[in-house]
Amino acid sequence: MTNGISGIAGANTGPPNTRSDDAIAAAGAEAARIAAQPLDPQARAIKGFRIANSTSEPVSGTTAIALADAAANARTALSRTDLSPERAAQVKNVVERLGNAVIDGKIEPHINNQFREHLRYLAVEPDIAANSAKTDGNFRGALAQLTRAVEVLDKVELARGTQLVYDAGAHQPADRAGLPILRVPDIDADLYFMTKDGVLHIESTKYGANTLASTIDKSLSKKGVASEPGGIVVKPESQLGRQTAWQTESTSSSPRAVGYYVLDKHGDFTALLEKKNLAALEGAVCDPGTRNVVIGDRAYSVKELKQMGAEAEARASTEYEPFKKAWEKANPGEVFKPRTFYREVLGSSPEARMKALGKNFGEPVGPLKAIAQPDLPSARQGAAFGALAAGGMTLLKLGLDGKLSFDKVGEVTRHSATGAAAGAVMARGERLVTPLLDRAIGPAVERSATQIAAKVVAGDAIKTASQKTASAAAAGFATRTLATRALGSTAVGVVVAAGVSAYENRQGLAHGESKAIGNVTADATVGAVSVAAGTAASIGAAAATGALIGSSVPVAGTIVGAVVGLGVGVGIAYGAQICGARDAVAHTVSGWTDKVKGWF
Repeated sequence: MTNGISGIAGANTGPPNTRSDDAIAAAGAEAARIAAQPLDPQARAIKGFRIANSTSEPVSGTTAIALADAAANARTALSRTDLSPERAAQVKNVVERLGNAVIDGKIEPHINNQFREHLRYLAVEPDIAANSAKTDGNFRGALAQLTRAVEVLDKVELARGTQLVYDAGAHQPADRAGLPILRVPDIDADLYFMTKDGVLHIESTKYGANTLASTIDKSLSKKGVASEPGGIVVKPESQLGRQTAWQTESTSSSPRAVGYYVLDKHGDFTALLEKKNLAALEGAVCDPGTRNVVIGDRAYSVKELKQMGAEAEARASTEYEPFKKAWEKANPGEVFKPRTFYREVLGSSPEARMKALGKNFGEPVGPLKAIAQPDLPSARQGAAFGALAAGGMTLLKLGLDGKLSFDKVGEVTRHSATGAAAGAVMARGERLVTPLLDRAIGPAVERSATQIAAKVVAGDAIKTASQKTASAAAAGFATRTLATRALGSTAVGVVVAAGVSAYENRQGLAHGESKAIGNVTADATVGAVSVAAGTAASIGAAAATGALIGSSVPVAGTIVGAVVGLGVGVGIAYGAQICGARDAVAHTVSGWTDKVKGWF
């Protein structure tokens, strides 16, 4: 075994690097890369849904038990095979984000059962429309409301110490989420939350625009119009009437806002643009210039929707009759419906309508991006990081020794290849060992960490009880994941370093030479320290970066953590050589071995 460093007591002479050095550096680098990866969002989501399980006791009956088990319904929703690929991806994204929102303490899941019921719909209901085009099916209605909840949590900063309440009803304990209790009888608030600026919001969600238009239409009085020409009368006891009553209690010290959301941006929204419907919406939202009507991925104000409708009517005034005559001539004996004109000439969806009118209305709200997935270890990725570590260490040594030149390219390439092989083995080993460790010690680690975290957050006066529970659970899950990652990486790293060293010292080991035994032990020790330190540095750097910049650059923590961990891992592998620590361990173990041999 050689280490390539001269001038150190007890050091051997030889080439400026060895396979053991490469393997140790590669193992430390690959461990750092894995340690810096984000936590598995799906596993974390399931943990969050366990928090969301029904707390009602006792729960009896097949239906009640199925509804209460939010975690089971989340797993079922994630594994559905009867949905289209696009819909399955949408469900996966929504479920993962919601579960993570629960464990992050952003949503209060125990105000009522509606959150769990909608999750159950995602798990078992078919993705079909209801019998009436004016009513959403169970699956689609639930998907719309759950999606909007995710969008609010993703794009809106909630007031400190508050949570989003899902499907809040009158006199339900919204104060558990840090919000005032809703007092309007039979209030319909699919989502209820307070933004950072202190504004209270309720939102009504639908899958299709026709459903929203039908809801508005049912809220209108059929007994005539208001005193002003073209005015409308909203029934106070209707859904829109109750929302309007709540909004009119807004004050400068406690402002309120009502919003409306439609998930399907491709559906027909012609009925929504009818003057009576927009007039009713204007009364509910109060400010017609605020963009609080979201359809798909664009937010509109009532004023903009009115303008869109007016421009469509202007087009119809000149083109409608010619189109109708041409259509009736082409379809003799059939009855022409006015909506045919809008659908074929102006388009029935917002996107088609704007294209026909030649201008955009509203503003994009941005798509809901898929949640970041962890970069699970693969042999190819391990090889790349291992090659980078070993090649980098070789360049460092050559540079410090003043031997860096073009004729050393081959040497760097050879060491990079060794590092690549070690990194690939490291990645494969982590895939096998880490899950075993998680099953063996994970639950105990998580339990202990959760208990400790619960004591730490118990005195937090800002957090709600639900947020404290979620914080403790999040800490327990994170500790479990990071601990098993660190231990798994260290175990595999020791095996990789010791295995390569054993191969290099195979002749001496075959003869039982104490020097060979010392070398293997020293390399295994340096490997363990390199991996453990690189992993710890990687986790710390990733966490610090994430805390510094938040979620605005989600991959930054991973990149910084991996780079810092790589540097620490390589630094220890190289530093152990130049400071003589590696040779000191080898010499000590060799001496111990000789003493043991002397006893026989």
